[in-house]
Amino acid sequence: MVARMVTKRTNKLLGPAVVFLLIGAIALILHLMQPYVGRLELRRPIQESAAVAISGSTGYPRRVTDQDRRQITIPQPTKRVASQYWSIDELLYAVLPPEYVVGVSEYAYDSGTSNVLEFAHAFRPTVIANPEAVFTARPDLVFVSSSARADLTDLLRQAGVPTYRMFTNYVTVDEIAANILLTGYLTGQDQRASDVHSKFRLAILKAAARRPGGVPAPRVLGYSGRYTYGSQTSFNDVLRILGATNVAAEHGIRGYEAVASEQILRWNPEWLISRADPGQGDATLQRLLLDPAIALTEAAQKKQVLVLDNNVFLPMSPFTTRLIEVLSEAFYGNTSGS
Repeated sequence: MVARMVTKRTNKLLGPAVVFLLIGAIALILHLMQPYVGRLELRRPIQESAAVAISGSTGYPRRVTDQDRRQITIPQPTKRVASQYWSIDELLYAVLPPEYVVGVSEYAYDSGTSNVLEFAHAFRPTVIANPEAVFTARPDLVFVSSSARADLTDLLRQAGVPTYRMFTNYVTVDEIAANILLTGYLTGQDQRASDVHSKFRLAILKAAARRPGGVPAPRVLGYSGRYTYGSQTSFNDVLRILGATNVAAEHGIRGYEAVASEQILRWNPEWLISRADPGQGDATLQRLLLDPAIALTEAAQKKQVLVLDNNVFLPMSPFTTRLIEVLSEAFYGNTSGS
């Protein structure tokens, strides 16, 4: 279940050197462009929220302020867009015609986590990982994560590559929703983005409505690789939407922190939610239940340990609704409170 003319003689002498220097400069840029490899393991954002600053009309040029507080001008609708980050890959494919996505992160091709693998295989976008890839992709606009190096966008702009630094350190689902609309504005796909945004919101409302009135809040712990998800994480906000209690946040965990299984037993959650690579769910479940402390929790005793595939558990994109829907059905069944 992611940019003179010289005399002919001078050109012959300097041309190769100029090309060499250009390639070297781009190599440095892309070295600094290596994506942050974390997935749902979110700490506090670099800013308070994913503030979207859009000015002007729906005509062109369009202007928007990015996470460097730099105003970006978009002269016309973009038809060649590239992404440096895994969650942006999914955002772009959700909003744009798939043929418009000409560059992605390596995770778009990761069969264990990607929700856009089918598009990646069908349209073969370039993995933005080396100078040759930049030349091949020829993007009108590159989206860079706010988790990337702070100097990345300046280096890309100096190289002449149109670049937007996007907030991706989500701690709320609303921030994901805001970036859906922002992506539409930046690329000229306003109507498609509006449709995706509406479906995103509707799916969340339907999932939240499953909780019957008067039912106590489920006590839930997200746990994977010996780490848990406290406050200031998108997982915490998913639980809030569903009317559940985040046991880790309840006990003061902030962000993504390691926790011993003995501590989990003391907290004694009703539900334990974990993740695994595709096809490894049963094995992961068995490893969890073989831990003596976890085996004694209410979650284990009631058979309420849920292991989800990575592409369901991890997304911070329009695909987050899959996690919300799965958890809602697990906690409350198929009945609807609406």
